[in-house]
Amino acid sequence: MALETPEAMANESSNHSVSGKSANDYFKDGEKKFRSNDYQGAIDSYSKAIDINPNNAIAYNNRGNAKDELGDYQSALNDYNKAIDINGLDASFYINRGVVKRHSKNIKGAIDDYTKAIELDQQHATAYYNRGFAKFNQSDNKGAINDYNKALALNPKHAKSYYNRAIIKNNINDIKGAISDYTKAIEAMPLFAFAYYNRGNLMERLGRRQAAVTDHEKALEINPQLITAMNERAENKNLVENKVVNNMSNEEDRNHQDAFYYYSQGNAEQKRSNNQSAIDYYTKAIEVNPYYAEAYNYRGLAKYNLYDYQAALDDYSKAIEINSIYEDAYIGCGLAKSALSDYQGAIRAYERVLVINPKNVAAYRNRGIAKELEGNLEGACSDWREAASLGDADAAEWVKAQCC
Repeated sequence: MALETPEAMANESSNHSVSGKSANDYFKDGEKKFRSNDYQGAIDSYSKAIDINPNNAIAYNNRGNAKDELGDYQSALNDYNKAIDINGLDASFYINRGVVKRHSKNIKGAIDDYTKAIELDQQHATAYYNRGFAKFNQSDNKGAINDYNKALALNPKHAKSYYNRAIIKNNINDIKGAISDYTKAIEAMPLFAFAYYNRGNLMERLGRRQAAVTDHEKALEINPQLITAMNERAENKNLVENKVVNNMSNEEDRNHQDAFYYYSQGNAEQKRSNNQSAIDYYTKAIEVNPYYAEAYNYRGLAKYNLYDYQAALDDYSKAIEINSIYEDAYIGCGLAKSALSDYQGAIRAYERVLVINPKNVAAYRNRGIAKELEGNLEGACSDWREAASLGDADAAEWVKAQCC
């Protein structure tokens, strides 16, 4: 459930409490308390914000989040209902209401809310993920897998979707498919202890004992508390295997925990040329998922747009470290190096792109620019001709203007 920044409050300067604090001051207090797990304190602050400005839908939403954390589901539901009454077009409100309905065992109601969220925002990976989880609760394995597939199409780095899909595949005896999904979950979240542990269980079922031992040891290295489960497993293999493998990863109970949510917000801010705000969102996405190559790449772009070329280069390099065939990150790396007058470094970055994809127009175009800046017009013209042959109109004009 999202801790969102309130939209501009009408006549905010005149809406203050007796203490002199504004609704926005109390709202920020609520955010801070929520993030420090002081849920009752957050409720108190959001209530004061609502007292001053009773039309702030996000304050109701966030107060509902805090009440849900304390298990006060009916009161949380009332707050989500109020948020939706004020603004029925925010998909996050329906997602959050769906979560509290699931907590209240109203699975059908949860699915209805997730479906409404998808109608409002078909690009919301969390809505598909949560609906998949709810469908699994209804033993609708096919429906759950379809929703996890959609969540992963929108966010290929969503480890929990791979993990939960693996559980379902195991339940329908698709062992190899389950192992593949656990592997993808680990690639997306390298410290996912239960994914290692469950993959190890399945490796053992296939007779791959050494692989199983390796996975179990890695799981225990990440989370030593798993030793209890390991001991139980030694006593009763089938019991614990079922217990662990069926331990579905929980819903995205809070949208602010969803790296893709922050990543999407960053993209939206960048489209509006709000580069610093975009950087802040991408940073939050990275805090949730330190292996989110796309977030590093686009944070690098935002820093580049703010002329912070070295910081941009650092982010592009991190994206490449995570994904060594990430073409856009190499392009960004080349641009940043050119801006830092490291033209040879830029050329090497573009050459790496062309090893990955010999038809990458931007790599030819930009390598030509770097060669021109280095004084190698002949080499630049060669690259621009190649870019022009691939459809780059600007490169074609440069060839006409500068190349014999």
